[in-house]
Amino acid sequence: MKKISTRDLVLMALLAAVSIVLTRLLGFYLTNTIRISFGSIPIMLASLLLGPAAGAITGAVADVVGASLFSPFGYYPPLTIPPVLLGLLPGLLKPVFLKELKLWRMYALVLFCDLIAGAAVTTYLLAGMYGTTFLALLPVRLPVVLAVSVVEALTVFVLYKRLRLPDRDGV
Repeated sequence: MKKISTRDLVLMALLAAVSIVLTRLLGFYLTNTIRISFGSIPIMLASLLLGPAAGAITGAVADVVGASLFSPFGYYPPLTIPPVLLGLLPGLLKPVFLKELKLWRMYALVLFCDLIAGAAVTTYLLAGMYGTTFLALLPVRLPVVLAVSVVEALTVFVLYKRLRLPDRDGV
């Protein structure tokens, strides 16, 4: 792994802080298994702008700090996996999905990441935590994940288009 510059470290901390605010302070719970929030946006931006490792670290820090300080349910360590995946996958899949920067390509990337991390992994972990089945929770959580992914994709597209660094990004 390459050395993380001070600039990148500050950007990762800033994006983690924004994620905490968007998730823990501005997000809201419909039920104890369904939360509507947009805290994934800064995590995905960290991955797209700084790389998958930086995105994964940003996701982990945002989740551990946010859940430890602000979660009404306490910190459950396995639920750190989805934010780490949301930080890892966009950076890894950027060469595949973002060969050229188009809104539909960004939506495909965000939707894929949200389906893996938000619909599959989070639902599986919540099912285990609450003692219910995966297939009982999935139909309830999936429409929310799909709806939130539309807003996330549009926001990530606009912000990434403005913030990307030409010297680092081939896109």
